[in-house]
Amino acid sequence: RLAGWGYRVNGELGTSDVMEVRRFLSDWVERMSPRYMAVSLPPDFSIPEDTPRAALLAGCVLPVCREAGIPFALMIGVRRSLNRDLRLAGDGVGPGDVTSVSRLCATYPDNRFLVTMLARENQHELCVTARKHPNLMVFGCWWFLNNPSLIEEMTRMRIELLGTSVIPQHSDARVLDQIIYKWSHSRRIIADVLADKYADLAQAGWMPPEQEIRRDVADLFGGNFERFCG
Repeated sequence: RLAGWGYRVNGELGTSDVMEVRRFLSDWVERMSPRYMAVSLPPDFSIPEDTPRAALLAGCVLPVCREAGIPFALMIGVRRSLNRDLRLAGDGVGPGDVTSVSRLCATYPDNRFLVTMLARENQHELCVTARKHPNLMVFGCWWFLNNPSLIEEMTRMRIELLGTSVIPQHSDARVLDQIIYKWSHSRRIIADVLADKYADLAQAGWMPPEQEIRRDVADLFGGNFERFCG
């Protein structure tokens, strides 16, 4: 397809292909002025690995992100077409490798990474990993995690481990109407979690002033994203 659009590629992922893919990405960054690049990845995504996927990531995507000054978002954990008869509804979930996320952050300190993982089993390790890498921002309750009980569990854990340095929810939806209910219950749950945590602070002897609460809410609902994306 790239060849049909005028990019000189031959499918071998040699030096010339890598440079042309980078040119393609740079052209679209210039056209779109995106806030970030993003990719959905299966549970077996691993770094390092000897695959075309890894070659494109290291040789094309991450250099263009650095040059453009934008983060790279990884959405890890979807198993595609578990039931092909269901078509788009046939995808599933599997636990990913958080160690690979840590390796990415350590290997490419000049890149910024937005990461969400689809498996519940990955959430605690991902939070701990985010404490160790300033170029990693955890975001959202993706897809099968967009259930009120899981949103509450994840939001409490993230606030307890990361404070307010997190993006608790995001406006990702395959069907646009899903954003309506996604945010209606997410806002309520996030508010309840914050109220409990402020009550904990008050019980410990610190009464947060209104301006600090407003600051925290503004950070969680957009400020953290804006600062991280630059």
